[in-house]
Amino acid sequence: MRHPILRTAVLLLLAAGCGGAPKGAGSDGIPSPSGKRGDGPKRDISTEARDDYASAAESFAAADKAGRWSESQCRQMADRFAAVAREHKNLVEAQYMVGLSYHRCNLNKEAESAYQKAQGHAQSQSNLGEIYYQAGKVDTAKQYWQAALKINDKLVAAHTNVASLLLEELRTTKPGKSWDALEKEIRDHLSSALAVDANSIKAYTLYGLLYMEGWERNKNRLDLAKLLLDEGDKRDATYAPLKNARGIYFMLKNNQSEALQQFLAAVKLDSSFVEARLNIGLTTVGFRKYDTAKEQFEKVIELDGKNYRAYIGLGIALRGLGDLDGAESAYKKAKDLEPQRGDAYFNLGVLYKDFRASKQDDLRASQQSYRTARDYFREFMNKDGNPKDKDEAKGNIGDCDKLISQLEEFIKNQQNQPAAAGGQP
Repeated sequence: MRHPILRTAVLLLLAAGCGGAPKGAGSDGIPSPSGKRGDGPKRDISTEARDDYASAAESFAAADKAGRWSESQCRQMADRFAAVAREHKNLVEAQYMVGLSYHRCNLNKEAESAYQKAQGHAQSQSNLGEIYYQAGKVDTAKQYWQAALKINDKLVAAHTNVASLLLEELRTTKPGKSWDALEKEIRDHLSSALAVDANSIKAYTLYGLLYMEGWERNKNRLDLAKLLLDEGDKRDATYAPLKNARGIYFMLKNNQSEALQQFLAAVKLDSSFVEARLNIGLTTVGFRKYDTAKEQFEKVIELDGKNYRAYIGLGIALRGLGDLDGAESAYKKAKDLEPQRGDAYFNLGVLYKDFRASKQDDLRASQQSYRTARDYFREFMNKDGNPKDKDEAKGNIGDCDKLISQLEEFIKNQQNQPAAAGGQP
């Protein structure tokens, strides 16, 4: 029996390459005041302004190095940069640092307001994109990153963030001219990022994931992907999304054991890495290590209670453990989360057809299980799903119809048989 989530796992797993939401809190660092406002007109910056800014920036850098930011510390640092910004009106970098100070503690409302006041400042625009992305406003985020790059095309974070979104778009694009154009645009962004920062681990990771797309049509793309991931690993062997991407590479090379080791390494580096935990669950389901898979899917749900794939995976693991009620509950939670997606309906159909029906002692109850399975498969036909799943579901509907009819005949024959000798008439 085919598990649809496992068959489509590679495409789903590739989403892990970005490492989740783009890193907030100013991944482009502390800017130094220059004679320009972004790429705008020249400015006259006094020695006093530079000194005031430098003093505040030193305190900020010290707090960053210590790696311990409290809310009160973030607010105090924001107030300090705000004072510099008020004193020196043309020092847009100080206003940016007000936003960055708030951003360090995820005080996104205050950070957003501060960044908005830093008009024409590229890094502020880029960080606004990160705030909107985290809020689920993906299109708005993309617009801000693109706007930031128009001001300053050397922002590594903006390039890699746009590339991340375009990679997601690529996965839903059919091969052809549009696919080729998207791939070129992604490569341009990643090449620009590496031109500025040759050690950008995120750029290498995304580049590797990009070349894993389209591998079915050109197996040489996997070789290019490995080269890029190896280059990234030379620069930082402790980057969890890179380990996850390497796991995906080994999955595509049909080396499931090595893939699992890479996914485990990713989770060891980042215990809250949802995608890597999903990948461990999916891989161990394939090994029939249902206890391990169950543990991973439950952890994902603990981290992200609305993760559709985790509920589907949990259902498969529980089904493998013989907990049919638990499996049904997991599938139904997935169905309620995203009613238009088909995996939950397909798996519910499989659960009733291949598991519940055979567990029934009563023929009428078994017949009802096949009817329920048929209904779920019929619902699946109207949902989003893989064409191969649709073909299988269509066949399952026919099988259920036959079994329902056969059981009806068998029940009728039983009812028409004479009572056994010595029994009641």
